[in-house]
Amino acid sequence: MDLPVEYIAFAAIYRNAAGFCNLRLKEELDSFGRTLQTELAHIYTDAVELTARTAQLGAYFVGDGCYGEPGSDSAGPGAMPDIVDFTEIICFGMAGDGSQFCFDYRGGRSAPSVILWDDDYWRKIANSFEDFLLLFSR
Repeated sequence: MDLPVEYIAFAAIYRNAAGFCNLRLKEELDSFGRTLQTELAHIYTDAVELTARTAQLGAYFVGDGCYGEPGSDSAGPGAMPDIVDFTEIICFGMAGDGSQFCFDYRGGRSAPSVILWDDDYWRKIANSFEDFLLLFSR
């Protein structure tokens, strides 16, 4: 796993707290100025948990006649097409409501963007983990 160095340093801070960080947004906005209501409740701090949580995505998010079908895109802020292939996605954390934060390496990116499952759609919320951390009070 090729993880951003900023993530590795951040995870090390919360390793002794079993990954629980409970960070609140400074403002209810993502890195692009779009409305965002979330918090970073838990971060996965080791490769075993990152691998397990990422593997679960493929089981949870499958094409079912609605999700993953052409034309099923959401109109929500920052909405992305449904993801059914998670080979270039790494799940790294969770919001208080259970929504997943992930790194998105699709398109051959060496530095991943950060995406979030926002109730019923995936959305891009930051271009990098560094930009993602700037959203939260610490």
